[in-house]
Amino acid sequence: MRLSLDPSAPVLLALDIDDTCSYQETVDGVRTLGVVAPPVQEAIERVRAAGVHVVFATGRQTDSALSMARQQGWGDLDMLCSQGAVTVHTSSDASDFEVTARRTFDARPALAALLARFPDISYSVEHADTGHAVGVAHPHGTVFGRMIAGMTDEDAAATTALMVSSTSARGRELHEVIEHLGLSCHPFTDLGSGWVDVSPPGVTKASGLEELRLRYGVPRANTVAVGDAANDLPMFAWAAHSVAMGQASRAVRDEATHVTGTLADDGVVAVLDAVVEALAPTPTFTPTFTPTPAPR
Repeated sequence: MRLSLDPSAPVLLALDIDDTCSYQETVDGVRTLGVVAPPVQEAIERVRAAGVHVVFATGRQTDSALSMARQQGWGDLDMLCSQGAVTVHTSSDASDFEVTARRTFDARPALAALLARFPDISYSVEHADTGHAVGVAHPHGTVFGRMIAGMTDEDAAATTALMVSSTSARGRELHEVIEHLGLSCHPFTDLGSGWVDVSPPGVTKASGLEELRLRYGVPRANTVAVGDAANDLPMFAWAAHSVAMGQASRAVRDEATHVTGTLADDGVVAVLDAVVEALAPTPTFTPTFTPTPAPR
């Protein structure tokens, strides 16, 4: 893989986390936080050492994303969490963080519509302190982060994310109930349940990345994004260089400018190394001349 980047200007590299940089294991129905293979972690460190602005752009809620940062030592970088609704900057050792942007919405109309159609749903909203305010608990082992029982009306009235799961409906069915509300919705089916993550109107990974691009003065031509799922498509459209993981669906791969190897093959490593290579100084060729002996 070869990427054309301007080494004299800043570079922003947006990385999805799950199924791009990490994989998850499920043991007895309980999912692990996430596992980053050593070659991937080493490649991330190489690209950061090259001076690239690495941004982890994830659908994970903030608490879960920060747990990954602490586990992997992803310090002094930006993370876009909750599908782009929350931007945080981690401390140098990843033990702490600062919320630099937070976009909220009123989740109550969506929740009321979903409960009217599917009264057996489980649901929670992202709490102001980045944990989960829980209305009805999700299936055990499916959600990471601190759980705060007794979701209040105030919690739902100004939140950054609504998470809904159902064992009787698929993600697409949940989405159909609320799509008329104009919210950013991300339906999927996982671990035997239908899910929909709901974000503020107009909020995607791309909207948060554009704010960071402007903050760091990164030329559009020096933006790279790597992902594997439908919620990565907005950042594919935003980036000058978009890369789909090899195991992504055909629809996702067709929207990318490049396709790399699969998660099982540590395909993201090739992208990270291509970024480093594109920024490496071009060796200059200095011809050598063998002097011709003067005639006698």
